[in-house]
Amino acid sequence: MKTAAIFFFLVVFINPVYTGTNLEFGAFAGTSYYLGNINTSQHFYNLSPAFGVLSKYNIDEHYTLRASLNYGQIKASDLDFNNILHQTRSAGFINNFYDLSLQGEFSFRPFRTTIFAKPFSTFITTGISYTFVQESNGTVSDYFNIPFGGGIKYGLSRRVTLGMEWILKKNFSDNIDGIKSFGQFQSRSLVHNNDWVSLAGFFITIKPFDRRGDCPAYWN
Repeated sequence: MKTAAIFFFLVVFINPVYTGTNLEFGAFAGTSYYLGNINTSQHFYNLSPAFGVLSKYNIDEHYTLRASLNYGQIKASDLDFNNILHQTRSAGFINNFYDLSLQGEFSFRPFRTTIFAKPFSTFITTGISYTFVQESNGTVSDYFNIPFGGGIKYGLSRRVTLGMEWILKKNFSDNIDGIKSFGQFQSRSLVHNNDWVSLAGFFITIKPFDRRGDCPAYWN
């Protein structure tokens, strides 16, 4: 499975032949955080830096396919919460993660950058992700998750787009934080809470293969 994920990444990011002027490359910088058995509901708790690279293929003015590879850190401590359960359990962790995602993106307004227009649009996105989590003891685990979120983007020029986004990732695992239940003990209970990882920040993309003129006759 890991080999397949790496192969997919190479094909999407290093194959401009079939994508031409609709292809964008870019970078992401922002923060990452976690929701789960320790932090059950507090968004933007215990933020850590996160970075990534991304590629987009613009199908038309509304629909885009995107692939991304991100690195971040998630951390939490029961001692940050003032209730008997957390204070008694006193669990905590600091884990690094790598996340490979394939997503679709929908722009609510037509989005095409030319010398005549610098468009602005909000967007939503969802897809599937494959996450590798490195725990502090050296153990590496991998999980599938469903990312979804949205953001805004603005065309700075014909080739450059700047944006901001917030993505939540619903994991199909309850063990990213190393705690399988809300109980005091480390045994699984009837209460089950799959963990979440979130990324929020800014991105910038560039169209390196755009050789079209700005006359409408050259537009797709």
